[in-house]
This record gives sequence, C-alpha cells and structure tokens, in this order.
Amino acid sequence: SMGNGVFVTGTDTGVGKTVVTAVLAHYLRRRGMDVGVMKPVETGVVSPTSATSDSTRLKEAAATQDELGLIRPYYFRTPVAPLTAARLERKPIRLPAILSAYRRLRARHEVLLVEGVGGFHVPLTKSADVLDLIQRTKLPVIVVGRVGLGGINHARLTIESLRQRKIPVIALVLNQTVRVQGAVAVQQARSTMALLREFVEVPVIGPLPYAGELECGWMSAVEKMAKAAAIKQLAGLITSSAR
Repeated sequence: SMGNGVFVTGTDTGVGKTVVTAVLAHYLRRRGMDVGVMKPVETGVVSPTSATSDSTRLKEAAATQDELGLIRPYYFRTPVAPLTAARLERKPIRLPAILSAYRRLRARHEVLLVEGVGGFHVPLTKSADVLDLIQRTKLPVIVVGRVGLGGINHARLTIESLRQRKIPVIALVLNQTVRVQGAVAVQQARSTMALLREFVEVPVIGPLPYAGELECGWMSAVEKMAKAAAIKQLAGLITSSAR
C-alpha cells in the first residue's frame, strides 16, 4: 500500500514544488492510481476559489473531488511567510488541524502527495516549522531544487538537515526555474547536476525542462511535462519506496 504517500519539499521558495507535485499526481493518476493532494498552508491566495492558487491547480491535476478545505486547511491573502500572514490575519496555524486533514485524505487515497510551503525551515507557528510537520506525517520526502547557481549548496544543506532528523529522502529533483540560455548557463546547469550526483547519496533526477507556458496553459503544460523521462523515473522510485 502507498497509503502514507510522499511529502514534496523544496530547497527554497519558487523552485517548482507545485509543478513537480502536480505533474507527479497527473502521471500516477493516468496510470490508474487513486491520487490525493494536499497543500497544508498557502499564502497569497487572492480568493478562496481562485483558479490560479497552488491548491486549486493540484486538485485539477489529480482530478480529485476532495474539498479545498481538506486539501488546504489554511490559506492567507497576504503574500508573505505563513507565520507572518497568520499573525496579520489573526488566524493562527495549528498543526493538529493540519494533521487531522492529512489523516482524512490519506484514508481516502492510494497515494497522497503533500506539498510544503517555501523551504522546510519556514516557521508555521512560534514553535514548529515545515520540517516539524514533515516529521509528524512520517512521510518520505522528495526534495525539489533549482539547477542553476546556488543549487548545490541549498540542496546539500536541505538533504543533510533531513538526514539529521532521520527522514528518508526518495530523490532530489532539479528543476529549470528559468530558461537556460547561452553557453555559460548550460555549463552551470551541467556542473550543478554532475556535482550533486557525486556528493549527495540520493538519486538526483532531472533537470526537468523549463515550462514557460505554465501561466497561460496550466494543464496542457502539466500533461506535457508528465511525458518527461525524469517523471517516469521519479514515479518508479516512489513505487519502490512504498514497497
């Protein structure tokens, strides 16, 4: 059973966690699996039913009928760090409420993909951050990082922190967050991939192709990326981990 699912975290904000989670959900669903998705906390949500929020996009990619209140227990309009948004909007984040929604979703689906918010040391409450939430779910982790400059240091620090907490890492997925143009940028990307494969002791997957069309055609871009060999490889690692 893959009932426990996977937690998708990132080396930073804006590295493509939502894209990786959505593409993976779409890929697994197209192969006959019952997939649930969750984004416990989201900030910068214009309206509760916004079609461009991360949670709504994950729901669409997984083609699930789960209510947004379970998929996204906490949302905030202010586009700042979760704890700051919670304080500004006087809506404190409570881990037990997140974990209750998580258990309900996990019971409904064959596999549950949970996407974090920002990097994993982003505080959710005064005493708990995303890393604490990961530990409470007892889920293995997929780390999403960027393939450009800074990617090596951020990825190694993230994986080392997870290992210190004895949280299993399924893979490091590197994403092209910007279009790689020019010989220098190509060399930087190749160097990042090569050195991470040499120095981290987890599978390094990617880089996923840059998807500039995400904003103007979300699902068509997700369907296109789901055909990438890296996604097939990632799905295989998840299945092996579940076994």
